[in-house]
Amino acid sequence: MVKIAVLLENTTESSKLKCKHGLSLYAETENHKILFDMGPNDLFLKNADALGVDIADIDIAVISHGHVDHCGGLKYFLAKNRKAKIYLRPQTMEAHYAKVLGIPFYVGIDRALPSADRFIFTDEIHAIDDEIMLFSEVSGKFPLPGSDGNLFMKRNGRIIPDDFCHEQNLMITSGDSRILICGCAHTGIVNIVRRVKAITGEDPTAVIGGMHLYEPMGKHYESWEYIAGVAAALAEVKSSYYTCHCTGKKAYEKMKPRLGDRLTCLHTGAMLEIYSEKIMKTVSDKA
Repeated sequence: MVKIAVLLENTTESSKLKCKHGLSLYAETENHKILFDMGPNDLFLKNADALGVDIADIDIAVISHGHVDHCGGLKYFLAKNRKAKIYLRPQTMEAHYAKVLGIPFYVGIDRALPSADRFIFTDEIHAIDDEIMLFSEVSGKFPLPGSDGNLFMKRNGRIIPDDFCHEQNLMITSGDSRILICGCAHTGIVNIVRRVKAITGEDPTAVIGGMHLYEPMGKHYESWEYIAGVAAALAEVKSSYYTCHCTGKKAYEKMKPRLGDRLTCLHTGAMLEIYSEKIMKTVSDKA
């Protein structure tokens, strides 16, 4: 069985849990306690305490990509946890920007953090053990989100369009269950899901994370045609979808009729138990 707890995302249904634009998920397997992303600040720590998750016990930390809403809490994690290795793509350490009204604003990782001894830079397919695999450099035929065009990186002294080589996804295997966890799906949620089948030969049992159908700076959704196309493509896959963060409420509502009970919207504090192809969603009562 795998337990998932949403330590932080954009929304909350509890007065005792704080929310902010960002993502932080906790996953507990038979052999590991995993932190996937750390949000923009220390709020994930405060929510973890409220939910009974001991950050000091985590043995694997994953940074999905080098944007501050996913890695801004890294320094707080390093201060709280003294043992976990942090798995990230080497390109995460590059400078990343978002343009607002044509002006680039830095949205990348704090590259001054003295934690190189705890960093593990991952390959395109990086197996940690039989349970845990990370994969990146996703490509595919499904079009990318249009809001990717507002994101940039600095390479060789030049600010150029982001190629998202810094983005990676987590795959947890537990018995017959295959749980895909993604941060923002900048390389396209449909392409990422299809990549899982190409690697493993099976569809994921559950897909958890953001789908990047909403761009918060401009408060802009992808076109309804694009969102409907995403829903139709995901409907062809034998997976259940638990979405949050950069998917957006209106996009969720647009996809819900097509995906039905297979699509669930997560909030800060939500908890899942996934086992033997069966998924049970619960809401924490500890907060």
